[in-house]
Amino acid sequence: MKRIYADLGLLTVALIWGATFPVVKLALDYISPFAFNSVRFLLTFLLFVPFVRRGEFRAGMMIGFASFLGYAFQTVGLEYTTATNAGFITSTYVVLTPVVAYLLYRERLSKMEIASVVLAFTGIYLLSGYSGFNYGDILMILCAIAFAFEIAMISRYAKELNPMSLAGWQVFAIGFFSVFPAMVTTTRFEFNSYVLIALAITGLLATFLAKILQNYMQAHTKSVDAGIILSLEGVFSHIFAAAFLGEMLTLTQYAGVLLVFVAVISISVLQDR
Repeated sequence: MKRIYADLGLLTVALIWGATFPVVKLALDYISPFAFNSVRFLLTFLLFVPFVRRGEFRAGMMIGFASFLGYAFQTVGLEYTTATNAGFITSTYVVLTPVVAYLLYRERLSKMEIASVVLAFTGIYLLSGYSGFNYGDILMILCAIAFAFEIAMISRYAKELNPMSLAGWQVFAIGFFSVFPAMVTTTRFEFNSYVLIALAITGLLATFLAKILQNYMQAHTKSVDAGIILSLEGVFSHIFAAAFLGEMLTLTQYAGVLLVFVAVISISVLQDR
């Protein structure tokens, strides 16, 4: 496969991921966050059943717990911040992953990586409106940290284990760990067109198909391409949020977006060296 086709495939993944933010935000008017995640991931696990093996269960559940925290913070946070902010702040997991890898596995952390983290959080501060982090943005930062733990652990285990089986158990873990919080926090549980569309986009497209597409396409392009293209998730989240939710940013917030984007690209380029 030519590199350009692989890059276009990854661009499709970023577009799908970006579309999930306004879609889920609309669905949350009718279904509580943990209830949504329980249904989303347990149903999606059924698609992974043909690929799972017992050998990846333990690692998948451990990685899945970090994923569960990421999606929990993200879905709840969408109730308190804009879909645009959620998309851009979530994308900073690319910047935070080297820091987490250092904390977990003592992988070397360069000055450039530290500078990128500082740049990203400066951008998030501007994105929040230059008035301090609101509650939703704080939850999104925690979401990005959790996803950074997920990526660091996947990089650690995926070399030795079957990636599709690992992904399947990870999806199961997210749904499983969401069940108990759903039982005690659910106040909305209405299945209408908004919720069904959100489940289809996030489950079938953003989780199952996008995961397969990402794994396949990344094998045919450079990691720098993948990092930069997938970071466009935040850009697409803003495009969809502006089109469907009417969300717009101030000049200060766009400056924050630029800093976050530069930080993510810098890390992606650095990781390819």
